Amino acid sequence: MDRKKRALSMILRSLACQLAHSTPAYADKLRLLEAAATDLRTADFRNIWQWLYKQILFRLDIGYPLFWVIDGVDEADSPSAVIKLLSELDSTVIPLRVLIVSRKTHEISSAFQKLGKRVRMDTIRTEGNRDDFRSYIDREMDVAGEDSYREEVTDQLLERARGNFLWVHLAVQKINNCYTKAAVEDALKDLSPGMETLYDRMAVSVQTQSIPNDRKLGQSILGWATCAQRLLSVEELSDALENDGLLEIHRTIGDLCGGFVVVDKEGKVAMIHETAREYLMHGGDGDRLLVIDRKSTNEKLFRRCIQRLTDPKLRSQINRNQHPALLDYATGAWFIHFSLGPATNPDILDTVEKFLRGPHVLTWIHIAARRKELRALVVASRYLTDVVHKLRKLHERESLAHRRAMAVIEGWATDLVKIVGKFGKTLLQDPDTIYRLIPPFCPPDSVMYLQFGRKESKALHVSGITSSTWDDCLARFSFPPQVMASAILAAGNRIVILTNNRNLSQIIIYKSATFEEQGRIAHPERVSSIQVNKLGNLLVSYGYITTRVWDMATGDCIKTVKNPAKRPRPQTILFVEADSTILVGGEDRCVRSFSLDDDDAAGYDLKARIDEQSLEGTTLNFPTCSAFSPDGNMVAFGYRGHPVTVWELEPPMLLGQCNMALGATDMTIQENTWGEVFRITWHPFTGEVFGLTQVGLLFKWDPYEEEPSATVQTGGDHLTVSRNGSLVGTGDGVGTIKVYATPDFSLLYQLSSPNPVLHLSFSTDSRRLYDIRGAYGNVWEPNTLVRLADSSDSSDHNSDAWSETESLTGKLSRHTEHHFTRVDSIIVLAGQSVGPLYCYGTEDGLAVLCEVGRGKVCELERSTSYMSIEQAAWSQDGSLVAFTDLSGRLSIKRIARAVGQARDTWQVTHEFDTVIPPYQGHISQLVFRPTGHQLFASTTTMLYSVDLQSHRLVTVTLPVGLSQVKWLSHPTLPDHLLGFGTTKAHVFTWADLREIHTHTYWPPRLESPATIPSTQALQSHSGLKGPDEILGRLVSNADSPHVLLEISHFGTSSQFESRYLVFNLTDIRVDPDRGATDASSASNELPYALLPAHVASRVREPLAFLSHRGLVFLDVDRWICTWRLPSLAPRGRTGGKGAEVVGGEMEKYYFLPGDWVTANEGHLSAIMPDGTLLCPQNGEVASVQCAKLRKQHSA
Repeated sequence: MDRKKRALSMILRSLACQLAHSTPAYADKLRLLEAAATDLRTADFRNIWQWLYKQILFRLDIGYPLFWVIDGVDEADSPSAVIKLLSELDSTVIPLRVLIVSRKTHEISSAFQKLGKRVRMDTIRTEGNRDDFRSYIDREMDVAGEDSYREEVTDQLLERARGNFLWVHLAVQKINNCYTKAAVEDALKDLSPGMETLYDRMAVSVQTQSIPNDRKLGQSILGWATCAQRLLSVEELSDALENDGLLEIHRTIGDLCGGFVVVDKEGKVAMIHETAREYLMHGGDGDRLLVIDRKSTNEKLFRRCIQRLTDPKLRSQINRNQHPALLDYATGAWFIHFSLGPATNPDILDTVEKFLRGPHVLTWIHIAARRKELRALVVASRYLTDVVHKLRKLHERESLAHRRAMAVIEGWATDLVKIVGKFGKTLLQDPDTIYRLIPPFCPPDSVMYLQFGRKESKALHVSGITSSTWDDCLARFSFPPQVMASAILAAGNRIVILTNNRNLSQIIIYKSATFEEQGRIAHPERVSSIQVNKLGNLLVSYGYITTRVWDMATGDCIKTVKNPAKRPRPQTILFVEADSTILVGGEDRCVRSFSLDDDDAAGYDLKARIDEQSLEGTTLNFPTCSAFSPDGNMVAFGYRGHPVTVWELEPPMLLGQCNMALGATDMTIQENTWGEVFRITWHPFTGEVFGLTQVGLLFKWDPYEEEPSATVQTGGDHLTVSRNGSLVGTGDGVGTIKVYATPDFSLLYQLSSPNPVLHLSFSTDSRRLYDIRGAYGNVWEPNTLVRLADSSDSSDHNSDAWSETESLTGKLSRHTEHHFTRVDSIIVLAGQSVGPLYCYGTEDGLAVLCEVGRGKVCELERSTSYMSIEQAAWSQDGSLVAFTDLSGRLSIKRIARAVGQARDTWQVTHEFDTVIPPYQGHISQLVFRPTGHQLFASTTTMLYSVDLQSHRLVTVTLPVGLSQVKWLSHPTLPDHLLGFGTTKAHVFTWADLREIHTHTYWPPRLESPATIPSTQALQSHSGLKGPDEILGRLVSNADSPHVLLEISHFGTSSQFESRYLVFNLTDIRVDPDRGATDASSASNELPYALLPAHVASRVREPLAFLSHRGLVFLDVDRWICTWRLPSLAPRGRTGGKGAEVVGGEMEKYYFLPGDWVTANEGHLSAIMPDGTLLCPQNGEVASVQCAKLRKQHSA
């Protein structure tokens, strides 16, 4: 049997697939599940059973019976787990008939005894059932002769069968190969009763082949059939045997393998039965003639797999789509055979080291990406880690070669997981990136960079990042000032974050794969709690006045109900009854509900009121926390001075209370403290309750017991349990996160990062951990969690690799604490228009000067009041830099090369400071006059001009309607400023900031926003209701006659939708003798062109115009691309219809890793004049120099 098919999760997925083919209603539900982006492939069996069966199948209205046949249960990884799941069939009302076929074992017999107490069950015994055997023999035995002769042979077979159907099957096959009665009699004599004796005779036939090469070939086939990780096709087996001269593989298997191996109907090479594998692998008492040695056979399979992967012709074969037959198997299994074989053998280690140090390792990754099997890389990391543990056990016998090999293996075990996490999406889209584009983005101390990244540095060079190793932070979410995040949840393929700004709340939705913002939902009141359903397609937000339910895909509000009059704070929320009803538990110990299907319901219904009784020596107040059980039938309460209790809801009845015996270090108030429980939640499957006390004591408690079953001191203030129930995570007030295994509370992982943890949650697949720390949030992807999640459904996994060594949890518990320094978020970034310098400003008021290829040069300014740096700008000649902070302070610095110093030495001189009154609004933009003696600054109400020689400040009131204008100095007319709004372009003079001309354009209106009440409208980035249209980037270049303007707004799908308008500067009239003209005049209409739809749909951030009309942009898949604009001749004024321009083809250069340009950092990215990209990354600025893009710019 294919080893993957033994996993319980695979059994359930396969059964669901067959049910979908035969049951249309079930198939429709599965399509909805797929639309909700629920990842079933990586889900463990408990979640699959919950989603596909309990929540969908068992609730269907099916009037006809469904029949399940589950064969070979004894060959499953965990037969008892299969049978235990069936005990939950009593919860369904659909007519279901299940036939289970299995060998009888003690484990299975015990499981069936327990099953019989829950569901109706009958047993059909096959032992001694002569009628079934006789029927099979009559149908399958092909022996000529009289009926009496056939009856005689049949009787002899039945007598010797001893109730063993497999024996009958093999005996009939043997007799069918006889051509005379004498041959039949000889065969009957050779057929000794019992499988052991029969297997002995089959082994003799293999070992007594007269030709040595035939005997060796038969043993090789047996080795592949017994130790391969899945069933091989006949083509794969032929390739594995390295024998291109095999005439007929089916005949070879039949003649040389003694009947142990067969070719099934699907063309797969399989063992005749699992008992045959056991016979060959276990070897009895050592006196058997034929034994397959596990270690030596795995070594042979490993060598053949590596040989296939290191074939010098392999890359060319892949490019021609001429894949060797064994390639797919070798890609996903070489590391398993390496681990199961003599992995510490010096010769084997040398082979692996050569493979991992050479270019073939990239080819292997490339193949895995082409097959969409990146998971194989993570599984490989787990097995390589297993080998490293074996090598470490050698101690004094450890040689230099072992240490060298161990370093390489351990390095790749780390890199493989990180490569998948940070580059996985791009690898799947373009597997070729593994050769030249991925290595330069790896940390300098990583194996990938050391072996391959340095070689590519001339073509693609990354600098500016001080960290030299991988970190576990995969992404960071930043929020505007005054906006605080309080909750983060995983919802299918989305991440949901609750933010509050005074009395307004927003739920921000991100894509979990790319961390791009997908949309925003505004609840126009302060929201105290949010929750999502298990499928991740519905969200409920509990505000001060109302509770609202949202469709996550569209952002539409599908239900609004008024909260109870006394405004009790919600402590627990749950979707129940197939997501048609929402339960809310409040601090008043009342459970309320409302139905999504009842259109007339405008408020809550009281479902239960819990009257808790005070115990002697306790103080009963309002509960500090509560949590519904996963099925919504029970609720748990935590208190300050009272035991934790669990109540059934219908009818309300006390089920149990938890009495904790606490030590002195766990008590906070008095000797008889009850633990002061402040956080509580349920295990998703076992019915256990997890809680945290005020002093961080984590406990696990079964409500049917009186005391906790396990406790551990964590110091945590918040906790969360993974979707599969295997992990529990805690976060504390000093920024420490700890992850424990739920069975025994063994510590698996720990990290420390600045700022208190306010909320945390595991991702849907339990590979990542999300946290919120007020002004920002993090996505953590530790190797520990990734390997655990990819350990072949670890909960029902029973592979040989782990049975021979320590348990996976035991290995992972040897945790390393990871420390992460606080990140000072970058707010503004600006580069010279000529030269290699750039500067950035941070949230803490730090302005830093940097140089491309070198990184940080010096600090320009450090605010003593920690006022954030809001804006920065360079003069056209690059000699001056200006920046402002939140207080309105404007500072000018002069930058020059130090006289008489080394070429890379820069001298910074402070010119002067001035203050622009903050009560006139915060400074939104700075622009230098091309002549360099004047600086322009704008706020939402005023315009300012600063004379850089006299320091004189000129103030002009901003005309009405210009508060959202983007400004630039006219690239060819240095005495004029241009301001672009959503419908008009304004021309101002530098001398007196006087508007002298207005051009009108009517950009095509984007689709209407979602049809929802105005109070539910989606909000702009500020957290307040924004304009219908939002100005994005304004892109121009002194060498280009074009200006590109981005106009965006929220569309029908709750996402930003953008159009890109391209203007020609020759169409903008400048008449200094006139004032602002009437915008309605046809002569003032400004023509423009739209980027073609196929280009605009790919643009995420327009970055710059390069020479020769090249537009550089960051695309939606994080690729840096260029698109060549057509030559736009001056045109007549046609009213600005905005026809699409037709340009050249888009060209892709390189991509950015998955943890770059996340959240709000993308809009800060910039392109230097030579094509160098500047990109904020984790509190630093990375610079990326691409030789091909530089050449394109200079062409």
